[in-house]
Formats: sequence, C-alpha cells, structure tokens
Amino acid sequence: MKKLILSLGVAALVGGSLTSCGDKGSSSATAEEKAFADTLATTLGEFAGAQQNANFLRMKAQMTPEELAKFKKDDFLAGLRSVLESDTSKMAYYQGVQLGLQLLQPIMGVSQNYNYPVDPKVVYNSFKAVYEKDSVASAEEYYEAYQAAYQQLQDRAREIEQKKIAESQENKDNLAAGQAYAEKALKEGYTKAPSGIVYKIENPGAAPKVQPADKVSIFYKGKKVDGTVFDETKGNPYTSSASAFIPGFNEALTMLGKGGKMTVIIPGELAYGLDGAGNLIGPNETLVFDIEIADVQPAPAAAPAAAADKAAAK
Repeated sequence: MKKLILSLGVAALVGGSLTSCGDKGSSSATAEEKAFADTLATTLGEFAGAQQNANFLRMKAQMTPEELAKFKKDDFLAGLRSVLESDTSKMAYYQGVQLGLQLLQPIMGVSQNYNYPVDPKVVYNSFKAVYEKDSVASAEEYYEAYQAAYQQLQDRAREIEQKKIAESQENKDNLAAGQAYAEKALKEGYTKAPSGIVYKIENPGAAPKVQPADKVSIFYKGKKVDGTVFDETKGNPYTSSASAFIPGFNEALTMLGKGGKMTVIIPGELAYGLDGAGNLIGPNETLVFDIEIADVQPAPAAAPAAAADKAAAK
C-alpha cells in the first residue's frame, strides 16, 4: 500500500493534475480535513525520507571519499524543496528537469567510466533541434544511430581494456610460464601442431576420428601449468558437441577416436585468451588437459540432394 501511495503521488506530479499552493478549494477545507491531510503529508514524507535515507546509507558504503564529499544532504533537500514548493502550473518545466536528470546519468557515466568528455550542451542542442520539429515520422532512425554510437563506445572500451590486460604483468607472466612448460614438454616427446597446441597421444582410439559435428562423451582433467586442477569429470563422462569447447580442446578431440586418450597443452590464445575465465583462469593462461573419449555419436548424414528436393516438392 505504501508503494501505491508513492506511485500515485509521482503520477499526479508528472501528469500535472496537482494544483499549486494557495489554489482555490484549499481554504474551504474543514479543520478535520486539514488535520487528515497533514497526517497524509507527514506519513508520506516520513516514508519517502526513510526510503531515501536507506538508499543513501547503502550508496555511502560504496562511495569513494571524493564522491561522498560531492554529495551533501543539504543540497538534496534544497532540490527536493524547490520542486515540492513550486508552482505546479509549470509542469512542463519540471518534466524537463526530470528528463534532464535522467540524461545526466549516461552523460556522467560515459565521461567518468570511459573518459569520453560528453558535453551536456551538445546533448541539449541536439535534443532541442529534434524536439522543436513540427513532426517526427519515427524515432527509429534516431534510436538506430544512438545504438550504433553506443556499440562503438563498447568496442572502444573493450580495446582499451584488452590493451591494459595485454600490458599487465600477470599476462606477461602467464605467457612466459606457458611457453616454458610447452618447451619442456617438446623435449620430452610431445608434438607441436601448426595451430600451436602441444600434445602427446597415448592411444589414438578406434577409427573414425571425431568430427566437429559429432557428439562426444569424454572424461577429462584440466590443469594449470603449476599442476592446479581447475576442472575435471568425476564418475560419469561429460557429453557435448565436439565443437563446443575452447579452440585448442576442439582441435585435440579431432585427433582421437572412441577409446582414444591424450594429453594436450593449450596456449592462452587457443584457450580463454586475454579475457581469462572469471577468477579461475587468468589472461592468456596455458592449460593442460588429459582427455579420454568414452563414446562418439556421429552427426546424422546429410540427405542426398535429389532426395531432399523430392521431399521438398511434396
């Protein structure tokens, strides 16, 4: 019920159905009506105040000292008061204020998080140019342009982040450790494929070899070069498409048939790359897998073209 009261209050403000302070009708209210109106006003204010204070305290715990210094409760109260005590006959003005506050969020977000200086004046002038048109057939073209610009922002941000990770000491250490591990394995009889994976086949398994479109049931154990096990099957084999794994693992599967066993060393660029995998695997970390093919379910053979055409004709 409390949420309903607040939502109704906001709807009335936006819709402009409230009357300004001192309007006719307020003076004709009885003492009992005024007292009840004060009760409504008090409970609404207290509830909204408690809700906002809870939000502030939650945000406060996440703010930096610099951010906290910029947020003053007195400023918040001054803004609130300026709206609540305003002439509500000028609803268009306050709807503009509301939209302006909404637009400030992406403006500040892009400027602070991505370091692109979005100018509020450019936003305003662009808004004004379209808003004052006699007609706008569709907002779709503007939406598509905004989506394209936002996608460029995401792409640029990813490039910056990837460059930062590539230059990190963690990435450099992972590359060096992976290379040293692979070189040692090559001296111990492993083979290096053109792609860069390094492997040793204990048993090639029965013909035919696994194809990318096949479904396979496998046992595997995944380790880091320091021997830490990060994933493994236990008990039952894992069943999936033979092309559903990381690139180096997919390639290794095609070297085996049913019953085949091998160990493969997968360099970072053929594993999870610069992104890594959460807190489990770092950027460009080399991975080592022991793999055994428990079963292979070949992909269904494609129907002959003539038969397919005949079926389509029916």
